[in-house]
Amino acid sequence: MQILCWAKRKDLENYGGFKMIRNPPTWFLLFELTTLFIIFPLLYFFDLIPVHKIIPLVVLFVYCVIVLGLNKPINPDRFKTKANWKAIVVRFLSLNIVIFLWIKFFSSNALFADFSVNKQLLLMTLIYPVSSAFPQELIFREFFFYRYEPLLNHKAVAIICNMILFSFAHLYFANWTILLFTFVGGLIFSLTYLNTKSLLVVTIEHSLFGILILSSGLADQFYKAF
Repeated sequence: MQILCWAKRKDLENYGGFKMIRNPPTWFLLFELTTLFIIFPLLYFFDLIPVHKIIPLVVLFVYCVIVLGLNKPINPDRFKTKANWKAIVVRFLSLNIVIFLWIKFFSSNALFADFSVNKQLLLMTLIYPVSSAFPQELIFREFFFYRYEPLLNHKAVAIICNMILFSFAHLYFANWTILLFTFVGGLIFSLTYLNTKSLLVVTIEHSLFGILILSSGLADQFYKAF
């Protein structure tokens, strides 16, 4: 019997014991990874989704929830808030500076988004933590790092692949600024999740970054209504 434990075995001990889980074959994991994180973004990019574009995303989220629920050992740190919050605040403040400089040198937009003109953007900003940040972190951090440990069993390799695929998932926006920001974001969120093992903490950090960007003059590049 093969053992699947994306969480390290020492982590499983912290859960109160070992949980032996049958591992999907390598070919299936490769097929799943390619389908979910490469083919799906390409279908969106080439506008080949035959149904409303939100439906496949919901299906993907539900699929990841089911896989995690059936297989992953219970993580007591999943919704804990213990983290290096000083570092998170420093990264958030640094992003403020980066956005200011980016708009100043690479954009002709105003510094802040105009919510009075775009009510849909305002709504998206308000619900961003629940509608976007949380699903993305569950899929790209909790699911990804758990599911594909048998394929990417070196931490650095897993993080680099996550960065690339997280950026690639935003190909739909067809904007190099977004691809660059999400590439760096993939590194930040991956390290936060792996260091804390907390889905809540990384969701909060992602939410802060997302709300800041959607409230800035870069919002027109990062927001694309379905």
